[in-house]
Amino acid sequence: MWFVTKKISTLLLVDDDQDDRFLFKEALAEADNSVIFNEAANGADALEKLVSGKVLLPDLIFLDVNMPRMNGLDCLKHLKENVRFKDVSVVMYSTSASDDYQKECFNHGAKLFIEKPSDFWQLCDKLKNVLKTAFQL
Repeated sequence: MWFVTKKISTLLLVDDDQDDRFLFKEALAEADNSVIFNEAANGADALEKLVSGKVLLPDLIFLDVNMPRMNGLDCLKHLKENVRFKDVSVVMYSTSASDDYQKECFNHGAKLFIEKPSDFWQLCDKLKNVLKTAFQL
C-alpha cells in the first residue's frame, strides 16, 4: 500500500533514449520544478554515477527496462544488493513488458511498474501522481 511519507527531492532517470530523457526532464519540471533531476544512459552508467558519487543519492529512480550494456532488471538487482542503494525506491519504466517480467521486477524490489506514456501531458500527470506519493518501505 502507498502512503504519503515524504516529499521526493531527488530523482534519477535511467533511460538509453536521449529524446525520452529530455521529454521526462521537461515533464518533471512541469510536474514539480523543485525536484533535482539526474540522468544516466543505461544501468551500468547509473551504477557508476551512484557508486562514484557523481550524482546525489536519489529518493526515487525511474529505470527503463530495455537498454544496452545493462538492462533495467539487471540494474535493479545490483541496486538492491548494494547496502547504500537497497532502500531507494525504484519505478520500472517501459513501453511494454509481459506480466511475468513485471512480477520478476517486483520480486527484485521494484515498487511500481508504469508504461511510458506517449503524450507529454500524460507523462506530467503520471509524474505528479508518483511524486505526491512516497513509498512505505
